[in-house]
Amino acid sequence: MNDESDSNTNLSVAKQRKIGWLTDVGKVRETDEDCVTVSSFGGEFGRVNLLAVADGMGGHAKGDEASKIALSKIWVESFSKIAVPELFGGESLPVVLQKGIEKANEAILEYTSKNPEASGMGTTSVCAIVDSRGRVSIANVGDSRAYVISDTTGIRQETKDHSLVQELLDEKKISEEEARNHPNKNVITKGVGLSSPLEPDIKTVQLKNDESLLLCCDGVNAHLSDDDIKKIVQETPNPQYACKKIVDMANDR
Repeated sequence: MNDESDSNTNLSVAKQRKIGWLTDVGKVRETDEDCVTVSSFGGEFGRVNLLAVADGMGGHAKGDEASKIALSKIWVESFSKIAVPELFGGESLPVVLQKGIEKANEAILEYTSKNPEASGMGTTSVCAIVDSRGRVSIANVGDSRAYVISDTTGIRQETKDHSLVQELLDEKKISEEEARNHPNKNVITKGVGLSSPLEPDIKTVQLKNDESLLLCCDGVNAHLSDDDIKKIVQETPNPQYACKKIVDMANDR
């Protein structure tokens, strides 16, 4: 998601965000356990975007269903409320995101309670609400990530993984290089639909005009370095083409 000048409009805001998204089954599994949603609301408050990625957990029962339940609930419980004008004078966007994830968590737990064969299914999730001023509220659970990429300052990871490897890194028991190749790098310590209550990590950042926002599951960062991601985004102004290049490189590797 990046900025592009629009010289054919008389709007007071000269910069408009462009969005690209893509999901792919990859080279290992037969079903795509990822789910993506992109929704926009335009009105007197300006355009607001909800972006969300969920990665149904591989190895857990019905992970693909878990990711889709999570995303549908994030949509129903968070973005639909943004369309209500009262929200702009009431609840903050981080609170809206938190409620969306909490509802998603409840929905998956309710589903598994009624369908015992699906016990243990869950999903990671990273989602963001971007307002017309470039203010971004980000929430994450698990090891799906949010990055901000700039032509001038490079790339920075805005989320922190909830994973065994991240805990080992925090305790300085392994190096960054060891983390990339760790045999347990897929073990997460927090997921949507695995326990209640669930507390997502939430933060707000200001997206500058030359910065792009990238949300992705671990299928990207497991195969691409930060420099790989930065190079693709910086060299590909069209975000849809950038998504395609990122997916293609991850699959090639």
